[in-house]
This record gives sequence, C-alpha cells and structure tokens, in this order.
Amino acid sequence: MKKIMRIVLVVLGIGVVGTSVYFYQLYKNVEQTAHAIFEALPPAPVAGQDKTNQPPSAPQSSPAAGTAQTIPNAQKTQEAEENKAVSILVFGVDKRGTDAGRSDTIIYLASNPTLKQTLMFSIPRDTRTQMADSGKQDKINHAYAFGGMSATVRTVEAFLNTPIDYYVKVDMEGFLNIIDSLGGVVVDNAHAFSYEGYRFEKGKIALDGKKALAYARMRHDDPEGDFGRNKRQQLILQQLMGKAKEISTVNKLDKVLADIGASVKTNLTFDDMKNLMFHYKSGLDQINVLRINGQGEMINGIYYYAVSNEERSRIKSQIDQVLHGAAEAQTAQDS
Repeated sequence: MKKIMRIVLVVLGIGVVGTSVYFYQLYKNVEQTAHAIFEALPPAPVAGQDKTNQPPSAPQSSPAAGTAQTIPNAQKTQEAEENKAVSILVFGVDKRGTDAGRSDTIIYLASNPTLKQTLMFSIPRDTRTQMADSGKQDKINHAYAFGGMSATVRTVEAFLNTPIDYYVKVDMEGFLNIIDSLGGVVVDNAHAFSYEGYRFEKGKIALDGKKALAYARMRHDDPEGDFGRNKRQQLILQQLMGKAKEISTVNKLDKVLADIGASVKTNLTFDDMKNLMFHYKSGLDQINVLRINGQGEMINGIYYYAVSNEERSRIKSQIDQVLHGAAEAQTAQDS
C-alpha cells in the first residue's frame, strides 16, 4: 500500500512540476511578446504638462522617492491604480497597394472596473476634423498617413476633447491570422450581403479570418453605409474580447502570440496588460455602444462627415460618465 502511495505521489509530483514549467513558459512567452509589440508614442511637438504627455501607466499621485508612507495608504493607492478607469484607442491600419496605410477602423473604448461598464464607439473614417500636426481640416483617418500613430492619437484626443491612455494598432491583414488562431468568431449578421467572393447570410454566421476581414470591410452595399460597417467591426471586436476571456484560449496561446507579435503595436506595457486582464474583465460584461451623429457634406468635390460641436460635447459627456463616474460618486460619498 505504501509503495502504491509513493508511486502516486511521484506521478502527482511530476505532473505538478510539468504543469508549472508549462505555465511558466507560457508566461515568459506572453512577456516576450508584450515587449516585442510595445511602442511608446513620441512626445508631441509642443511639450505640455497634461496627461497626454505623461507615461500612461505611471500613477498620477505616486510619492516621491524616500517619502514615508503607511502600508494602508500604499494599499489604497495600489488598489486605486489597479481599478482606475482607462481609455483605449483601437485602430486598424489597412494597407492596400503601396501607400503608408490609413486608420480605416477607429474604435474608442473606455472601461471602468468599479462601475463594471465599458463604453465603445466608432469614429467614422470620413469625419472632418483638424489634423494634430498641420492644423488643417481633413478626414480623421488621414492622420495616420500624415504622422503615424502619434498624430492619429493626438488628432482623436483633440476631436474628443479628452486624453487617451493607450492605443492598440492592428494591421488588418494580420488581423485575420489572429481570428484564425482563436478558432474564428460567430456574429449575428443584420443584413445579408455578398462581398469579395463571400456570401454572408442574415442571422448567426461563423467567420474565419479571411471571411471576418471581408465582413469588416464592406460598406457600400450596407443600408447604413459606414455606420453599418462600424457595427460589424464592433461585433468582431466584442467577440475577440470574449474569446480572450475563455480558458480554452490558453491552449492556442503560442500561435495567438506569434500572430499578435506580427501584426500589433501598442503602448501597453506587460504590467499594463496583466492589470487589464485581472481587473477589467467585469467591465466587459456591460458594453454600451454609442453612435456619433452627424451629416455628410461635399467640400471641393470631396465627401466628409460633419460632426457638430453639440454632438462632440454629448460624446464627451458620455465618456466622462464612464471615466469619472465612480470617482465622482466616491467623492460625494466621502463628503
């Protein structure tokens, strides 16, 4: 009996060690990928003191070096940092032909783990606004071609009148590989249509990477035009975020990491990613999707989407409710 127990314990021990080594290696692979895709935004041409030019992951009120601090206060500071609301700009760069590419997919996310809410909306690619570098009025998706990621983020910040903590840039061609690595996605398609050789029926449909990319690109045959395309892109993004929460994703992690490394750039550090993974899952349970209202107009023969100042103020108010709602509620409770 004792011999059997020893054998069982040895087998269990080997299993525990093997599992530990496996997950440690996965952890190191994730860390390595995080370092590879990290790309900090360069400072704005005119240095300022606002949040935009500060490191996103740095605490806003961290004590100076050597300053005494009690453990309870330190714990509160850490908890506040881990659970603070964050904003993320997701943009997909579509490179067709030989041009530098344009951020044809621009999705803004604000997540508040305390409120357990996430706000999501797309910025129409033809939105007319002021470019961050030149100061000229142009389509918002042209900012990337003019000045890369830095110009895009600063242009969107000015348009929304709010700072952005993080950005995630995805090469749309590499996007299909990530979807395939995750086993595809299932979406509820609102309108039947055909595009790029594929037929998309109305209702729930399964999409692999190539189909998902075609599904996300079509806009001219959609009754809602660019808004319809934005909705389809948001559906795919929500499905991908849901996939990331599944345990089964761990078994596909190596392939997913390889595809992410080849097609994603972000200013999220490895610590930022871990924080989002552990503390922001609850925010994904309630995703509120907004639409930016405006109207089309022709200027010098070019189509633009015009958004009024009143509409921009409405969107800003919705952002503030998610980003600062919990803090305002806590302040009122403490007073």
